[in-house]
Amino acid sequence: MTTILAPGMRTLAVVLWVAAVALVPLALITGDTPWLAPVPSLFIAFVAWAVLWRPRYELTSEHLRIVDVRRTSTYAWRRVTEVRTKYGIEVVSSEGVRRTWLATRRSARLSAVVDGRPGGADHLDVDAAAERMRAFVPAPPAQNGRPPATVTAAPITHRAHGWTVVGLIVLGVVATMAAAQL
Repeated sequence: MTTILAPGMRTLAVVLWVAAVALVPLALITGDTPWLAPVPSLFIAFVAWAVLWRPRYELTSEHLRIVDVRRTSTYAWRRVTEVRTKYGIEVVSSEGVRRTWLATRRSARLSAVVDGRPGGADHLDVDAAAERMRAFVPAPPAQNGRPPATVTAAPITHRAHGWTVVGLIVLGVVATMAAAQL
């Protein structure tokens, strides 16, 4: 399996986690309500994880998995028709175009980590990452004669990250209220 991720986003997530930890003692020292101090830090830490750390592409011989902020989508390679790089990485399938959070611009810097291979991550630009993905996209089958008698499923599945979205909203509201009280 190859995992493509954005090291810059992950570095920013670590910086936000350090800031979130540093905010707790500051809020405890300066605030009248110490029980509210960790709430904004929890929100910052959760946003850093959901928005900056978790997004990635996972490439296996069977499927492409896109882990994004709102959902995880798994595409059987036969359903992927094209990988474009007009505005970043866009995956075109029989369901249409899927733009992703990970590489929203062509100048994004990415890394590819291959399981079981020593030596660390390969540093890629958007075009090189798209080429790695295109290597898995099969050529369209020839349509000579009658359609086949049996067809094997090539699923596309979407799993919403509902609890993540709800968590972001609830923590955002509670953190705002707590910060107003501090």
